[in-house]
Amino acid sequence: METTNDNCINLDYLRLMADNDEDMVQTMLEMLLEELPTEMEKIREMAAANNWDELTKVSHKMKSTLAFVGNEAMTAANKELERVTKYKTDLPLVGNLVRTLDDKLPLVMDALRKEQAAA
Repeated sequence: METTNDNCINLDYLRLMADNDEDMVQTMLEMLLEELPTEMEKIREMAAANNWDELTKVSHKMKSTLAFVGNEAMTAANKELERVTKYKTDLPLVGNLVRTLDDKLPLVMDALRKEQAAA
């Protein structure tokens, strides 16, 4: 199992999907570096607006993105975010879940950039 930056990311799944093709890995890393901040901004906006339906959609889309990143804390927080907004239960948890995603994002982005630069 390949982990980098103190278990911040695990790119095993990304490499599996890229069939260990380094060009494809680089392409996927670029996609992650572009998508993650954009998706997080949408999550922040939808949470601030209490727009649970849209937040559910963005969170659902983010599941596949986070699968490639391999950050367990972000994956778990996003999964719970999708659940609470989809079923509109435990909505007071939304703020903490978004904060967890936000707190981990800079570390993950840094780890992805280092991984990209190392190739």
